[in-house]
This record gives sequence, structure tokens and C-alpha cells, in this order.
Amino acid sequence: MILGRYGNSPRRLGRLVSSIGALLTQRAQRWPDHPVIAFRDAQGTYAPVSWRAFLDDVAALATFLHAQGIRKGDRAAVFSPNSYPMLLWEMAVTSMGAISVPIFAGYDARNVDSILGHAEPKAIYIDGDERLAKARSSAAFGSISIIATRQPSDYAPFDDCLRGGSRELFGELVKGVRASDVCFLQYTSGTTGAPKGVMLTHRNIMSQRKGMSQVWEIHPGSRFLSYLPWHHSFGGLFERFAALYHGATIFMEDSFGKDIRRLIENWGVARPTQFFSVPKVYVALVSEARADPEIHKTIFHPELKFVFTAAAPLPQDCAEYFRAQDIPVVEGWGLTETSPLVTFTSFGGPRVPGCVGEPIAGCEILIDPDDEILVRGPNLMKGYFRDPERTAQVIDELGWLHTGDLGELCDAGLRMTCRKDGLFKLSNGEKVSCMLVENAVTISSQWIQFALAVGAGEDFVGALVFPNFPNLERWAQSNGCRLPEGRALSRDRAVQELVATEMSGSMSDFQPKYMRVKAFTIIPKELSIEDGEITPSMKVIRHHVVAKYREWWERIYCPVQDPERQADVVTLQV
Repeated sequence: MILGRYGNSPRRLGRLVSSIGALLTQRAQRWPDHPVIAFRDAQGTYAPVSWRAFLDDVAALATFLHAQGIRKGDRAAVFSPNSYPMLLWEMAVTSMGAISVPIFAGYDARNVDSILGHAEPKAIYIDGDERLAKARSSAAFGSISIIATRQPSDYAPFDDCLRGGSRELFGELVKGVRASDVCFLQYTSGTTGAPKGVMLTHRNIMSQRKGMSQVWEIHPGSRFLSYLPWHHSFGGLFERFAALYHGATIFMEDSFGKDIRRLIENWGVARPTQFFSVPKVYVALVSEARADPEIHKTIFHPELKFVFTAAAPLPQDCAEYFRAQDIPVVEGWGLTETSPLVTFTSFGGPRVPGCVGEPIAGCEILIDPDDEILVRGPNLMKGYFRDPERTAQVIDELGWLHTGDLGELCDAGLRMTCRKDGLFKLSNGEKVSCMLVENAVTISSQWIQFALAVGAGEDFVGALVFPNFPNLERWAQSNGCRLPEGRALSRDRAVQELVATEMSGSMSDFQPKYMRVKAFTIIPKELSIEDGEITPSMKVIRHHVVAKYREWWERIYCPVQDPERQADVVTLQV
């Protein structure tokens, strides 16, 4: 029996919508003329699609898939960036009782082959010639019976799949779906090993929506400016279904969050009432708002109600800037395996750094004697696809999911401390939380893209620094020089001083003192998905990167007199 500290929500879920198809049908009946989505058309203006037209398209696509032999429980993949066709495909697939398998649009051929080989879908929608070529190179591609594309090809044109739909047949298909049926096969990012296929049910998705509906107000007519990728749980499960459940219009952000100026331009058109993002984009928005009163006015318009953040802690000064404009910042924590939300912070209370709030309704958390966070509730996955052994390793006989995250319960709710695999000891026995150190270094940095804390068994904490190359390039240009390349960049004194000044500032008040970074080395390379160094959700695959750059970080702990160390390693006075 597990003993530990326990927490849950005082709220009760009550009755849930039975399935995704039932949700879409109910909402289309309630708001037939209200726009469900708006996207940039050929003229560059936002074109809306009404709920009535949207459900007609979903029903037509489900009719086509059914006619082609897709049945309840079959898997249908989608390899596409966020788009209206992708939305239709996933909603049609899940509404009819089949299972959607979203694949990150930027994956290379190796990752695509791995997912297609493991999931073995019967159908797939692919957007783009390059993605089609990657899919075709997979050994599993030949066994896929239905292939739809937007671009001209030998396969089914997507627009042709939307003709001749039957609302009557669609209604019958929706009635055959149960809350316990799997609707998404969501592949994890793979930070601790190979990506796992997480089986999520209609009940998982609907329990999230009902739970959040009890604590926030998102009215029909609300507007989301959406850039978070739909293959990932934060965007595809949490944000997207929040909009569908409450009747908010999804305005597609066509830079996908990668061009802050374009995002602000789209913000000015969409005027979002709620915004969902990772911290890096909020930091960039606040930076632009501070520098330009007109941009500030655009972002903080009177109808903006709140912003939601997840994936990493939001810098305190950034959160305070939003609070100064009377815009609540809500932070959430969860995993793909919890579909995804477990806890969220309050809308009105003070923000406590490191704390991620109270459990969502119906969800329980338990801190075991080793400080690992355990989760149980209606949001918990059905298991890992075709992997009962790994499922049994993370879900115990009492139904608790062992998350691999460490934390504690405090007055403000759950406080995150570290990943189990991100904890090491110094030579004096003091424990170092890599997550706390790395967040302190990177979250508000303009020169550091990623940093990895190292030093297991050593006398002090060191760091591998991966620069923010676009910002460094702009800095070099503003100083009338070119940015060095390769090892010359690592050893460039001006670049070292730039990074050292910023890191010293982030470490000056960091507690506990023994966890402060005392030396670092700059790696002259961008981490990439293709090299297996980061995930599509921009999380570092720690074990791989630390092993790959072993020679670099070992130099941090070479004798001070070593000339190679003196060239590569920067020592801080903290």
C-alpha cells in the first residue's frame, strides 16, 4: 500500500458529454451560424466557417471514410500542420468511432516510419509533397488503404472526400460510440526513450472540458488565436477542445508562433479573448509590448480575459507584467497520459513561483514517500498501445499513474521540483534539480536557447549552453561584425561575456546557493529534432544530449591550468 500526501478537487464532475461526435452535433445545433474556425484565405483575410458548414463537412468526410471501409476502432493517421482539413479529418475520424493518430508535421522520415509501423493505420491524410515523400518511404505505407492529400497526386483529393455526405449515417455512427472507446493514439515526445502511443478515450477528453467549465468562463463568441501544434496534447487536446466545447472561434495563427511580428499582426485582427501558449512566446510578447506602446495597446485590448501557460514556468516579471494590465495568468501542469491537464492555478490569487495549482475536478494526486507525483482520475489514459508491460510499469494495481515527476503539496497546491531522471548529487551529497537550475537560466534569456545542468559527483554545478543563434546574429550585426562559427564561437570572448553577464544575473539570487551554475561552456550548434536532441514540443532529450556532448562538459571539470579548459570554459563568480 502506498502512503503519502494526498490532494483532490472539492468539485464533482457530474454528467459528461458522451463523445466527440455528440459534442460536435450538440454545438452545431446550438450555434449553427456561429463561426467555429477562421483561417487566412488566398487574399490574406480571415475566412470564417460556420458550425453548420463545419458539421456538414465532418459528416461528409465520415461518410467517405465509412464507404471506404473504415470502421469503429480502426486507426487513421494525419501528417499535416494545423489546418482546416486536419481539423475535419480528426473530428470525422473520432466522431465515427475510429482512432486519430496525429504525426508531428516536422518529423523526419525515420520518425514517420516508426509511428506508421507501430500504429498501422488504415487511412492517412497528408498535406504537402515533402511529407508525402517521407510517408511513402515508410515500409508501412503500402499497407495503408486510404490516402488523401491536398496537393495533386495519385491519391484521393481531399476536396473530393467532402462530397455526398449523409447526416443520417453520421448520426448513426455517432450513436455507436461509447465514452470508453479510444479516440486518439497520441505519441509522446520521447524525452525518456522511444515515443509511446498513448491511448486516450472520449471520456478522457470530455472530463477535461467539463472540469474546466466549472472554473473558467469562455462564452460563445470568444476568440482564440491558435498556434500550438495539434499533434501535441496542449494544443490538440486542451486548447482546441476548449474552443469546440465552449463555442470559441479558432483563429489560425499562420506563422505557427515562429514569427512574433506576424503573430502580433494576427493578434490585432483576431483580438483574442483568451490565449494559450508556452512561456517563450509570452516573454517575446511582453518584450515587444514594453518596447512599443502601439504593440502594447494591440496585445492588451479590453476584451482579453486571461492567458494560459504550460510546459515550463513563466518568468515572474513576465507574469507580473500581465497582472499589471489586470490580465490573469493561469498555469497548468499535466502529461499526454493525463489527456493532458492535472492541475491549474487560480484566476484571482497571487502567483507562487514553481506552483502549478490544484487538481482539476475528478482528478486525485498523491505524493509518495519518494516525492514522486501520482495521478488518478477520469483523465487517465487507457494505456500504451501494444505495450501492456510498459503500461503496467506506470499504472499500478490501484489505478495510480506514476508520472516520473517529483513534487510536494503546499498551500498554493502542487509544487514541481524535478524529474526523477533529472536529479543528481554533487560530491558533498547535495541533490541538484536540473529542472530548477535550467529554468532559472533559460526562461527569460535572450542569448541562451537551452541549458543543461551537469556535475554528478563533482564539486559544483556546470552547464552546457546552446545559444539562441537568431538573437546572437542580430547582436553581431548591430555591432558591425560577423558571428564566429564552430569552436571559434565557443571561444569568442565577446560572446562568452554576453552569456556570462546574463547567466550571472539569473544565478545571483538563485537558491539554494549550492545549485548555482559556477562554470559553463558554449556548444556551437542548434539542438534539432532530426538529431534526436529535442522533441517536437521543444523539450531536450537529456540522456542523449549529455552523452553526445560528454567531451564538452567534462572539460568544465578539468584542472584550471588546462589551456583547452581556459579557452572553452567560462567561470562565474556566484
